[in-house]
Amino acid sequence: MGHRGRFYFVIFLIIASFWVISPLLVDSAKAPFWISKIMPSNRLKLGLDLQGGTHLVLGVDVDKVVLEHADRNIERISKSLEEKKIEIEKISRLDKTSKIYIKFKNPADLKAINDIVTKYTGMKYISSSDNETTFDVKEEDVSYIKKKAIDQTIEAIRNRIDEFGVNEPSIQAQGADRIVVQLPGVKNAERAKSIIGRTARLEFKLVQNKPDFSHEKLVEVVNKAAEAGVVYEENKITYSDYVDKLNEFAAKSIPEDSMILFERKIDPQSGKKILVPYLLDKVSPVTGDHLKDAYIGFNNEFGEPYVSFHMNTLGSRFMEELTGKNIGRQLAIVLDKNVYSAPTIQAKISDSGQITLGSGRPLTEIQQEAEDIALVLRAGALPAQLTFEEERVVGPSLGNDSVEEGKISFILGSILVLLFMGIYYRLSGVVADVAVVMNVLMIVSMLILFGATLTMPGIAGIILTVGMAVDANVIINERIREEIRAGNSAKAALENGYHKALWTVLDANITTAISGIVLLQYGTGPIKGFAVTLLIGIVFSVFTAVYVTKWVFEYLLEKGWIKELSI
Repeated sequence: MGHRGRFYFVIFLIIASFWVISPLLVDSAKAPFWISKIMPSNRLKLGLDLQGGTHLVLGVDVDKVVLEHADRNIERISKSLEEKKIEIEKISRLDKTSKIYIKFKNPADLKAINDIVTKYTGMKYISSSDNETTFDVKEEDVSYIKKKAIDQTIEAIRNRIDEFGVNEPSIQAQGADRIVVQLPGVKNAERAKSIIGRTARLEFKLVQNKPDFSHEKLVEVVNKAAEAGVVYEENKITYSDYVDKLNEFAAKSIPEDSMILFERKIDPQSGKKILVPYLLDKVSPVTGDHLKDAYIGFNNEFGEPYVSFHMNTLGSRFMEELTGKNIGRQLAIVLDKNVYSAPTIQAKISDSGQITLGSGRPLTEIQQEAEDIALVLRAGALPAQLTFEEERVVGPSLGNDSVEEGKISFILGSILVLLFMGIYYRLSGVVADVAVVMNVLMIVSMLILFGATLTMPGIAGIILTVGMAVDANVIINERIREEIRAGNSAKAALENGYHKALWTVLDANITTAISGIVLLQYGTGPIKGFAVTLLIGIVFSVFTAVYVTKWVFEYLLEKGWIKELSI
């Protein structure tokens, strides 16, 4: 590419950058129709500190995840011992700990049991006697399980927020059991909390039909629990906690392999919410982990919304096996410990189904619930229970103040720098000013094109980049001055000046880039925003200072518009 081609390439980059940032300069709603049609649709996204939004601190119950891990190990151990035909009297998790207690009949089986547990679960041996043995989760496994729970929770929250439609949220771990979520532009904090905090644990459980345990007996157990003080009252106890306490109370009154869950209904006579109890299998052969997709549908007759779901290949196989063996029995569709429906299995079901949400409520409310359920099912279940420990809604006035003050400081500082360069270095200073302006244009353009979010630290990164770009031009201009004083021609002074200044400029920018990479790798939130703009700015400042200005000078000399360098 010759000097002319390079010069036109620079002009093209400047025009293209102006086109990308044009929505910042011109209000498309007020612009003429033909201008608004050619303006790009992308806009510069502002962070929480600039446009306001919601700030949440979530507590993650990582300890409960460890206990659930131990419970899954119990199922694994029981199955393995059954396959080995080893008779056990009892296997359970010791109260509020991750320790697993096993009581067996034949003392000679102790070694075989210990080998099976350590081999299939990786748990550590604690103690044993003739017909009893105890194990616990290893310390290193506890740390790994907790970290994995935090990582999976962050990923699930990120998926849900992406579905929710929030641009550039900030989601990061804080300590060992907290997550900080920042949602720029989100003003409806309650709905955001509902979507983020919903566990969305979808399970398919068979309704037990034991001859010796009728529905009336089940109601009697629930009533006895209420007499003992285990009762569900909204705003006093969460439904999840109520269910846990009820099953703990009823553990000795109901079959060992069962649990009590409820379907929420509206009493047609009183119009009040009632809980209808179901006795269900504890184990869920098919869960939301086997889900492929979920979306909202509408009943053809009344137009009532429901959630339709499809299983993946493995889930379809499990569902076929479950329903094929239990035709005539009820299969409860359970979401977050709520029984949404319990239809009777009429035939083998393979890969799809529906979650009906009842009636008696406004259709808009049912539709909103259906949309939220489909959303969280698609995004994945949370591996741990969340609690909202802190909530702040940042007002947009703070962001507007910050933007305005940032604009003033940036414009004022830039004007002073550009004036100094133009006065001190004359024509060379003007060329350097063009390079600096082009640098800023390209940085902002790249942020818009890649959908990055601009924050106050990001603005600081741009301002720092402007300073570095000016510094590079100062180094180059001083080198050229030295060459001119040595008696070299304009062309030779230009070539030698850029050649000698190149490594000094690269050295300064490379060392800064290394710092930026470290900040990007290990920093979080605002620090990453600063690092991103800094790194983008470094690339463009080197390009504009070292190459663009040289191409301009070479073109001006070639055209004969200047005979000597004004510097």
